[in-house]
Amino acid sequence: MRTNTKYQKIILSFLPIIFGTIFTSKAQNLFPTTKNSYITIDGGGINQLAPVTTGGWARGTTYFNSDGTKGFFSLGMLGSVGNPSRFYLAFAENSPWASELGLHILPNGNIGVGTVSPVARLTVNGNILAKEIKIKTDITVPDYVFEQDYEKMSLSEIEEFVAKHKHLPDIPSAKSIERDGLEVAEMNLLLLKKIEELTLHLIENEKTIKQLKKDFVNFKTNK
Repeated sequence: MRTNTKYQKIILSFLPIIFGTIFTSKAQNLFPTTKNSYITIDGGGINQLAPVTTGGWARGTTYFNSDGTKGFFSLGMLGSVGNPSRFYLAFAENSPWASELGLHILPNGNIGVGTVSPVARLTVNGNILAKEIKIKTDITVPDYVFEQDYEKMSLSEIEEFVAKHKHLPDIPSAKSIERDGLEVAEMNLLLLKKIEELTLHLIENEKTIKQLKKDFVNFKTNK
């Protein structure tokens, strides 16, 4: 303490005091007296208070109960110096770095909730409850369906496709969704495209029905 040299140890031997309560067990250190256990406070641009290791694996910190028994909440970094594996916040009595009951952040920025191996910016192994979700996407909104030069499939062509493939054109099959998952934004826009195409078919059919009614009336009149 009060030194200009970084990585100096602060060791409290025997009976450490925590929140006014003295451990009644045998003599202990606030940190074990090993070369890899430090309290570091560094004001060089970014203030730090962190365990430092010169090699091996940094396990981080486990919070203890007020009576000195081991708690269930831990935070720390898994990995060696220069080769971090992930940062974790976990609720686990043992091996918190491997616990799925928490949050894990990988060096590439991926965040996992309920998983130690997130494969996307946010991977959640479980349910998500939200009041509102807004998705921004670069996928083109299919308003081009209403352009004059757009060529849509006829109903007979769609019937033939469905009979052969057992799903609508442009829509992923059940097997592909089971294998690769469901892209929510992409699927919503594909469904919008199908609704727009269906709307055009309904408009055309309505015109056809009106014309048939008109022709029928004319036929009866001229009969």
